[in-house]
Amino acid sequence: MKTGIKVMDAMTKSPIVVGPEENLLKCAAKMIKGDVGSLIVEENGKLLGIITEKDFVNKAITNELNIKKSKAKDIMSTTMLKISPTLDLYDAIYFMSRENVRRLPVTDGEKLVGLLTYKDVLKIQPDLYDIFIEKFRIKGR
Repeated sequence: MKTGIKVMDAMTKSPIVVGPEENLLKCAAKMIKGDVGSLIVEENGKLLGIITEKDFVNKAITNELNIKKSKAKDIMSTTMLKISPTLDLYDAIYFMSRENVRRLPVTDGEKLVGLLTYKDVLKIQPDLYDIFIEKFRIKGR
């Protein structure tokens, strides 16, 4: 089922970006201020990783890291799935549900061009969101 909507039409075009040396307190403040659940970690235009709320809980809080001294690079996920901006939105949703992720960096070659989240999908195509949720529900069983 193709939607005719491309990832580039739904994605967040300017995700919040931090450097690998940014301390976790500043990272958390940026997430709160931007009302986002993830940050992209880049250095000199190179995508290095992503930090999600789950990373904060599983890596920073659980390990009792000092958020003023610990850095983005200490908790970021470096194994990232990425998608193309020209991919059909349905295919992106299917990929996200199959891989059990809620956020995907969007890259054109090696260049970061955006971030696709389940909230982006909800904004652009609410009926696709229902499919997304159902697939997550089925995977969780």
